[in-house]
Amino acid sequence: MGGGTTNDIVATDWLTLQEVLGEHAWNERIGRYRSPYVFRGLSNVDYSLEASITRFVGDTGQWELEGHLLRNFLKYARQEIDIPDSPYYRLAIAQHHGLPTRLLDWTYSPAIATFFATGGRADTDGVIWAVDYVRAHEQLPAFLRESLERLDTDMFDADLLDDVTRQLLDQYTDEMGRSPTAGVLEMFDMRDAIAAFAAEQPDDYVVFFEPPAIDQRIVNQAALFSSQSNPTVAMDTWLEGHPELYRRIVVPAERKAEFRDRLDQLNFNRRTLFPGLDGIADWLTAYYTPNSK
Repeated sequence: MGGGTTNDIVATDWLTLQEVLGEHAWNERIGRYRSPYVFRGLSNVDYSLEASITRFVGDTGQWELEGHLLRNFLKYARQEIDIPDSPYYRLAIAQHHGLPTRLLDWTYSPAIATFFATGGRADTDGVIWAVDYVRAHEQLPAFLRESLERLDTDMFDADLLDDVTRQLLDQYTDEMGRSPTAGVLEMFDMRDAIAAFAAEQPDDYVVFFEPPAIDQRIVNQAALFSSQSNPTVAMDTWLEGHPELYRRIVVPAERKAEFRDRLDQLNFNRRTLFPGLDGIADWLTAYYTPNSK
């Protein structure tokens, strides 16, 4: 979605950035500042909201590779970690470690999104996507909306999505002529049940959910994921049909260094967002890099 949109706001200075990112945070129903927005920062304003599996498959049409990637990841990953018998835990772990999946990373924190938007090339504008997940979930099929309403919440987590998916599996088992089974076969049964359910819906939809706290990086980055019913379509293309759900805050190239320094002073940097020795080394390298001017 290059070239800008009518939903774009340019953060010409730090104060403007804070004002824009903090808009609509007041929640009248609970009397607290709880923004309905989730954020994703990209270092290049022309980058698409395209899931990694979409880029991986490309124009080959070989979407069956999605299942093979995950199945074999689980086979080899069990040597390293104990993976719960849960499809959304598995997806979250695979995404977290770089496997191509249909998930996109988001954060509740506008500051963390700004950190990622201010990376990359110093001569390229960055962008922060802000999506109203509460209103996005109003676009969900009734079956999914009702599961949120029963728990009086606006956000899914991995456990709730597991429960909903297993209900779908029960619903579609007879149609697929299969019985629920454990392990890998169940994973593929669930995939087929989700695909059958999505195919019956008149419109594509996006689900946001909180991943399990599988390591400190997910916790520190206030992370969550989105999953699309139709991964063949980039999420920014889907959002074009729902302009009321999002805004894009453009970070001008000439402001990137300033905004990074301000974030560092607020303790948003690679040391805090990427716990461990690698994060410390990256932070120190950036902190002491000589100014070219």
